[in-house]
Amino acid sequence: MITIVSGKGAPGATTTLAALAAAWPAPVLLADCDPAGGDLAAGWLGQWVVDGTIRTDLGVLSHATATRHAMAGDPATLLDHVQQAPAARHVGLLAGLNVPGQHAAVGTAGWTRLTAALAAFKTTSGHPADALVDVGRYSALTPWPLLLAADLVLVAVRPTQRHILAARPLLAELAERIVPQRLGLAVCATTPAGSREVRAALGREAGVQVAADARAAAVFSDGADGGTLPRRSPLLRSVRRAARRLHGTYHQYTPAELRTPAAPVSPSVLTGGAR
Repeated sequence: MITIVSGKGAPGATTTLAALAAAWPAPVLLADCDPAGGDLAAGWLGQWVVDGTIRTDLGVLSHATATRHAMAGDPATLLDHVQQAPAARHVGLLAGLNVPGQHAAVGTAGWTRLTAALAAFKTTSGHPADALVDVGRYSALTPWPLLLAADLVLVAVRPTQRHILAARPLLAELAERIVPQRLGLAVCATTPAGSREVRAALGREAGVQVAADARAAAVFSDGADGGTLPRRSPLLRSVRRAARRLHGTYHQYTPAELRTPAAPVSPSVLTGGAR
């Protein structure tokens, strides 16, 4: 489970996570867990929300409601709340809250159950289904269970003075509860020189470096070109490298698997189970 969080200034966390999911080399759950309201469905997948293919009433809130009497996070409970992303069929979407006030209906217990379910999810072949989790801008409402349970927490930042300064206090606060090996950066809309500047200024390594590419970014942030993945894109090339490296950190590859496209994800492909 990889969780991304941002400080002030909208550096591009949601865009980065959507692109990372699209490039992921295996079935993956894309969970929109921003307590202020989710943008993944309305952004990248907005066209399919409009035509009714993607339902915004299925996701974090419906899972919290359906499991409100459960004592633990059963991964099988996610099956009825995950939808296949039409733009990338290996991606399962757990849609976010529609309005900020809905976070109260989820509550700490709901976030805790969801965290346990995401962490234990597996495919029918017995392999863990990775989870990419967007918790939005850090605030008093940030769901800490999704940060504390993550294998990696990435702080989104752009190579600008404003975003670097916003990231510093956030990194300091996260470092009080998250070990250094599990805390890194997602450098958004960057160049190699920009990434070096950010790493030097913040003293952290970059788990993801997303190339500056406004046209491709608009696909993942606002559903430009109908949300269809661009054929050639510096952004996609950069996140594809990051996705392969991150996935390979937690899974064993064979040469044949590296050459095999990710399979579609759907309720028939995924099943619950403890890691």
